Amino acid sequence: MALVIRMSTKWTIYIPCLTLIYVSIVSAQAAIEGELFNSLQQTQLEWASSPAKAWKKMRGGAKSDHQVYQACMDSFKATTKHLFTTSIPRKNAINVLLDIKFAQEIEMGSALLSTLNVSLKEPGGRRLISKLKAPLGFPVNTANMTVVEAYLHSAEGLNVGRLSTDFQLVFSYSGPCIFIHAVRLYYKQCPTFQSNLTEFRVAPAESGLQSGTCVVGSVEVTPPRRDCRPDGSWGPLQGMCVCPPGHQEARGSCEACRIGTFKPTNGSGGCHQCPPNSKTEMEGARQCSCVHGYSRLPSDPVHLGCTKPPSEPVNLTHHQLSDSTLALRWGPPTDLAGRQEVTYTVECWQQASETSGQWAPCGNATTILPKSRDLTATAVNITGLQPHLDYKLVVRAGNAVGSSAHTTTTIQKWKVPNAPSVPSPEKTPEKQRSPSLGLLVGVLGGGMLLIVLVPVGLSLLRRKYRTLIPYQEEPLLPSYPVVTFRRDMEDQSNPASSDGCARAYPAAVQVLAGMNERLLSSLREVLVDRGSLTLGKELGKGEFGSVYEGIFCPQERPQMKVAVKTMRAGIHCQEDLETFLKEAEIMRHFDHENVVNLLGVTLEQDEESSIPVPLVILPFLKHGDVRRFLIATRYGDISMFVPYQSLLGFMIDIAAGMEYLSSKGFLHRDLAARNCMLGDDLHVRVADFGLSKSVYSGNYYRQKVAVRLPMKWMAMESLSESIFSTKTDVWSFGVTMWEIMSRGKTPYPGVHNHELLTYLEASHRLKPPVDCDSKLYEVMLSCWESDPGQRPGFAELGVRLKGLLSELPPLEASKEAHYINMGLEAASQGGAFGVDPDLEEATMGNDYQPGPVGACLPPRETEQECDGGKDEAEYLLFVKCDSAPGTED
Repeated sequence: MALVIRMSTKWTIYIPCLTLIYVSIVSAQAAIEGELFNSLQQTQLEWASSPAKAWKKMRGGAKSDHQVYQACMDSFKATTKHLFTTSIPRKNAINVLLDIKFAQEIEMGSALLSTLNVSLKEPGGRRLISKLKAPLGFPVNTANMTVVEAYLHSAEGLNVGRLSTDFQLVFSYSGPCIFIHAVRLYYKQCPTFQSNLTEFRVAPAESGLQSGTCVVGSVEVTPPRRDCRPDGSWGPLQGMCVCPPGHQEARGSCEACRIGTFKPTNGSGGCHQCPPNSKTEMEGARQCSCVHGYSRLPSDPVHLGCTKPPSEPVNLTHHQLSDSTLALRWGPPTDLAGRQEVTYTVECWQQASETSGQWAPCGNATTILPKSRDLTATAVNITGLQPHLDYKLVVRAGNAVGSSAHTTTTIQKWKVPNAPSVPSPEKTPEKQRSPSLGLLVGVLGGGMLLIVLVPVGLSLLRRKYRTLIPYQEEPLLPSYPVVTFRRDMEDQSNPASSDGCARAYPAAVQVLAGMNERLLSSLREVLVDRGSLTLGKELGKGEFGSVYEGIFCPQERPQMKVAVKTMRAGIHCQEDLETFLKEAEIMRHFDHENVVNLLGVTLEQDEESSIPVPLVILPFLKHGDVRRFLIATRYGDISMFVPYQSLLGFMIDIAAGMEYLSSKGFLHRDLAARNCMLGDDLHVRVADFGLSKSVYSGNYYRQKVAVRLPMKWMAMESLSESIFSTKTDVWSFGVTMWEIMSRGKTPYPGVHNHELLTYLEASHRLKPPVDCDSKLYEVMLSCWESDPGQRPGFAELGVRLKGLLSELPPLEASKEAHYINMGLEAASQGGAFGVDPDLEEATMGNDYQPGPVGACLPPRETEQECDGGKDEAEYLLFVKCDSAPGTED
C-alpha cells in the first residue's frame, strides 16, 4: 500500500509507505484516504466519446506527460458532447469523493461560460452529481497548452454519494472548447488505532460500529467497539480491556509489576508499593507477603500493612486498697505495631509453696474486676488476695493479630501468719508449786515482745513500702521485664538490704560541708545521697564525661532505671561546683515535654582531687539520640527514609524545647542532633546540659576558661570572641536542622576546624542537603546570619516550621510510628550511647576544640584557683579577653 501526500496544489505525489508518518497519523487519529482512481497515474485513458470523436486525447502540457481530454464546437456546434470513463471498481468504499481539474474557453461575444455536468452511471441508472463552471475562461482560439494551464480550475471533495457497486463517470458539455485535465476518485478511512489496551484496524468512513480486539496480555471485560465517523475519525470507546492481576498498563500493553509492588485485581490502575512490613519475591505479584515477625488477618485489606502484637504495657504499678485488695494500673504500649486497637489480659499467679519456687494460677477466691480478658481500660482491681502469699501479676497487650508482649509485677508476702499455738503440757506438781517462775517468764516475754514491736511500728509509720532489687526466682512463664515490689515484714537494720541501693558513700550534703548553710538549704531539693544511686555498665563516653546505666532509689518512690552522666569538665574549684549546683537547682524544675528533666545531682569524692565529681541523674531513654537514628536510616539499616513530615516534626520539637530553655534564661551551648533524644513517645527532647549556663543577670555569657567546645556547631561570634547568647543557640539549631535533613551527616565536610572561622567570614555556609525544600533551607540560612540581631528567635522558628509542615499532606500516625520504630530498632543495635556507627564521618576530625579559633590566645601563665590558694599542679588556665557587659565566668 502507498500513502498519498497532498501538497498545496491539492493534488498528489506518491511515495512509498513511511513508518514515521503512518505512526504520527495513527497517534493523532487523523483520517486517511483510500484511492479508487487517479487519471494522473494512467498512461493510457480509454474513455468513450459521444458523439464519436467529439472528445479528443492530447498531452497535458509542457510540464506534464499525462493524457487530457478536449472537446470543442467546430462541427458539433449545437450538440452536447459526452465523455464516459471506463468502469471504476468501488472496492470497500461506502461514500466516494471526486476531485476534478478543468479549463473552459470564453464563448465568442460573451463573457459567460457553459456548464460542465458530471453524472454517475450505475447499472441501475444515471444521476447528476454536480454542475461546474470555471471562474475564468481562457481566450478564444488559444492553441497553446501552456497558456491553457494557467486557467485550470480545481473542484475538490465533490460528494459522489454512497455506492454499492462499480460505476462510471459521465462528463457532458455543450459550449466551446473545454479541457478535462485530471480526475481523482477516493474515499476516507478511519486509521488503525490502538489505545486503552484495545486495537482497531482500518475501516472506511461511515462504516458504523466496528469491533476491536484487546492487545496481547490484556483481558476483555466487555467487547471493545468504536464508531467510524463520516470524516474518518474514531468515536469514543465502548467496552473495556484491562490488565490482569499482577500487571499494569505501560506503553500500550500490560507489564508485570516489579518486585516490591503488587496489583490484586483486574483493572486499569497501576501497581502499588507493598504496604509496610511486607514484600514480594518475584514480578507479577497479586499481593505482598509479610516479612518475618509480622502477619495479616484474612479480613485485612491487601493495602493494609502487615502488623504484629503491640509492645508490652508500660509503667505497671499497684496500690494496696486493703489487706486483700490491690488496684493495678498501667500505661498503653509505646508501639502499637501498626494497628489502632489494643486489648489487655491480666493474669494472677501465686507461689505454689515456699519450698518449690513454682508459680500456679490464683484460685477461684481471687477475682479480677471488671474482667481479666479483652480489657480496653488500663486498670483493674484484684480481690481475694492473701497477705501471707507471694503473687505475680502479668499484664499482656494484644490486638487482632495476637498477644505476646507483657510485663509483670511481683507482690511478696507482707504479713507473716501467726505461729500456731502449742498445746501446753499438763501442769506438773513442780509448776503448780512455783507460781513465781511462771510470772517471771511472762514478764520477760512481754518485755521482749515490746522491744521487737516498737521498732517495727516506727518503721511502718515512716515508710509503708520499700523497693527491693529483684530476687532470683525460677520462672514458670517465659522471661519478661520484671519490676518487683515488697512490703516490709520487719524493720531492716541494714539499708543496703532494704532497698537495693548501696549506702557505703557519704551523703552529698556531707561532701559540701564547707558550704554555707543558706546555700546548702537551697540545694537540698536537687542534691540526693550518693548511696541512693547504683552505677551499672558504661554506655558511652563523651567530651565532658562518661554516661552510665544506673538504678536510682529516690525516697518514697520505687527504684528506677536512669542514665548517669559524670561531669568531669569545667569543675576545677569549689566556686565552679557551687555555680554548677545553683544552675542545676534551676534545671531541676524544668518541666517541658521537649526537654529531658533533671532527676537530681549527687556528688562522688575523687581520689585525685579535693573537689567532688558531680553525677547528673537523667531519665533513661532507651531510644537514644536523633543522630544515631538518622544514620541508621541513611546507611540502609532500615529499608526506607523517615518521612519528610517526621523530620520537620523533630525540628519543631527541638525548637519548642529550646524556646522553653531560653525563656528560663538558660543557654545550651552544645545543641546538636547527638544531644537530642528520642523519648518513649517518639517525640524529641533536648538533653545534655553539660555546657549549659544561666544568663539571668545579663544578655550573654563570655567563656573565659579554656574548655573544649563543639566548633562546627558554634556561631561566628562564639568562634571569634567566645561570646554565647540565645542567638548562638539559634545558630546551632540551624546546624542541627541541617544534620536532620542530611540524616546525620557531619557538617562542613572537608573543612578543617582551624579553617572554619575564615570559611564563615567569607560568607560561605552549609550547602542545602539533598531533597531539602528551598523554603526550609531559607529557615536554616536565617539562623546563620552574621549579625546575631538578624537571626530569628526560637518561637518564630517554631511558627515557620509548623507552617512548612501544614503545607504537606498529613502523615498517618500509625505509619509514622512504624517508620520511626524501624529506625529505632536498627539504631539500638549500636546502643543508645555506644560508639558512633558513622565511621566515615567520625574520622573527619575532632568536633570539639579547646577554645575559640579567633579568640585571644591564653598567656603562658597561671592564676590562682577560685578559692585563692592551691598547689601549682591544680592551677587553671584562662583565656584572657576584654570583658563586655554580661555574665562572665
